[in-house]
Amino acid sequence: MDRDGEGGVNAARLIWLSLAFGVVFNILGWLGNNLLLGADWDVANAGVKAGFAAPWPALMKEAVTLASDFVYAFVLVWLYANARRQTVSFAVQLSVVLWLFGVALLYLVMVNAGFLPLGVAVKTSLLALGIFAATAPALALLAHDRRNEI
Repeated sequence: MDRDGEGGVNAARLIWLSLAFGVVFNILGWLGNNLLLGADWDVANAGVKAGFAAPWPALMKEAVTLASDFVYAFVLVWLYANARRQTVSFAVQLSVVLWLFGVALLYLVMVNAGFLPLGVAVKTSLLALGIFAATAPALALLAHDRRNEI
């Protein structure tokens, strides 16, 4: 990733890459959850206790739902851009670590709290792992700081 004059990450490029990856994560997540896991989500939603609803309007609920992928994208891009080793292998490893501590842990908590059935949580979590790992090579290609190469 391009560095500014003080050795930091170029903020504009960091933001644009984070936004781009956030959009890709959201699109692939929506496709996977609706096309691949739609029936599982229908069963899970039918089992939600009556009266349970988000404490804010529907538009805000959708914004919160979309926001997590942008947070994951920012963290992934920022960590990769500031890493000493910038390879495809490292990008994939980083995406697995992000998934483990961001997604898998979150879904484990949601299952433990009774918000999601285990099957839906596992499938959706694995979908996220697939998305993160599949996009990692693009991260290595787009965010790699070539000025450090010999």
